[in-house]
Amino acid sequence: MESTFSSSAEAALQRDAGAAGLPTPFVDLDRVYELQRVVGFVRDLGCQRVALQFPDQLLGDAGVVAARLEETTGSKMFILGDTAYGSCCVDVLGAEQAGAQALVHFGPACLSPPARPLPVAFVFGQRSVALELCAKAFEAQNPDPTAPVVLLSEPACAHALEALATLLRPRYLDLLVSSPALPLPEGSLNPEPEPLERFGRRFPLAPGRCLEEYGAFYVGGSGTSSDPDLDPDLNRLLLGWAPERPFSSCCPDTGQTRDEGSPFHVPLPPPESELWDTPDVSLVTGELRCPPAWKPSNDAGCSALTPRPQLELVESSPAASFLSSRSWQGLQPHLGQTPVTGAVSGRRGIAIAYEDEGNS
Repeated sequence: MESTFSSSAEAALQRDAGAAGLPTPFVDLDRVYELQRVVGFVRDLGCQRVALQFPDQLLGDAGVVAARLEETTGSKMFILGDTAYGSCCVDVLGAEQAGAQALVHFGPACLSPPARPLPVAFVFGQRSVALELCAKAFEAQNPDPTAPVVLLSEPACAHALEALATLLRPRYLDLLVSSPALPLPEGSLNPEPEPLERFGRRFPLAPGRCLEEYGAFYVGGSGTSSDPDLDPDLNRLLLGWAPERPFSSCCPDTGQTRDEGSPFHVPLPPPESELWDTPDVSLVTGELRCPPAWKPSNDAGCSALTPRPQLELVESSPAASFLSSRSWQGLQPHLGQTPVTGAVSGRRGIAIAYEDEGNS
């Protein structure tokens, strides 16, 4: 029972957190971490203390990035290495402990609203995407040019989705491009019509269309692993996407594709399987119910189903015997057997002094 509803503490302690990422070449720091945009964010707010939040795989670059930002802005930078939540969530608590006036979040983000108001800038990074390989992978996974498909990606690949759509649109007629649902700057007006926001993304759907009509093509992840648990963003999409629609992913480096399907695409057991013969317990009456296949047919000429004997619940303890002897056996609807009466207003107030009791 314990293993069903929770994981063991020993397994959590022994879980591999993943290998640290390789340091980014110094000449690529400005591009990968969008330092010019971060500098503008800090200067526009006039912040003197700024918190920098990095995921574990990017901590190797944290010191160099913080030094570059301090040199350029003149503000004090604080690196949040041990976040209070998951690395995808904004660590407002850590920023407050450092007395920071703003926070810059690097790496993948779930874009959940922070628990407390704090100016936040998101830097996803810009992972290189092999557009030609991804376009060929898309065509292999979606042979029908009229089928509606939405382009998704991990946050670090979002910058390349429009370029990928440009390569595909001459052939594919119903292509939708998603974008990260970044918080809008204060004072800005919402676009009209306002796009649908779901899964931390914005979907510019045409009037009358719904997201459940679309299949999905996801650019991101690694071509060497098939475990969706290693990519929380992909896992969240799989759990929430329409089960009847196709879902495939593509590695941005190699163009290797994988048909993700859906976690809820579970095949039904065959008719002769004993899984169909499992009874259940009614939550209304508390009695054991037989599955529908055990009920005899009213058609005398039907021989496909044969009646089975009624099951009886075996009493294995004095407590079970006592409970079965009680007059109240659970909720009993008695549909159509009780008279209809009007609703009566109940007593008002608190138990120590109801309104109709007066003052004592």
